[in-house]
Amino acid sequence: MSQKLNSEPIDKKVAQAMVDAYAVEARKFPQSFTKAVWFPAEQILEIAKLMSEGKYDGLRLYFAQYTDVLPEGVKKGSVGKNTLLLVPTTACESNDEEHEDDLDDIGNRGQSCPEYCEGTQL
Repeated sequence: MSQKLNSEPIDKKVAQAMVDAYAVEARKFPQSFTKAVWFPAEQILEIAKLMSEGKYDGLRLYFAQYTDVLPEGVKKGSVGKNTLLLVPTTACESNDEEHEDDLDDIGNRGQSCPEYCEGTQL
């Protein structure tokens, strides 16, 4: 990538306002409301390892919703709930500003809040 990304943390007051704004809209659909999704370090580190080895150049997070065809290991009560998909990317050969999804390595199965909400502070 030719441009440097700003990786500075967001002020917690700004982050809280963003989470609150999302919640106002998302709670209009209580059956699908998901405040957060937690992923274990092992899953994140495995993706990071593949990035450090040069297989991937980044990670795209897709907002998604569980359907009645659930991934293995996801509870049946998750149907209709919002979630995140972790999709690693590779650089496009024709343009270093673009990234292609690797659809053979889509990650999911995080723990959703509400349900698992211990420790949430935003």
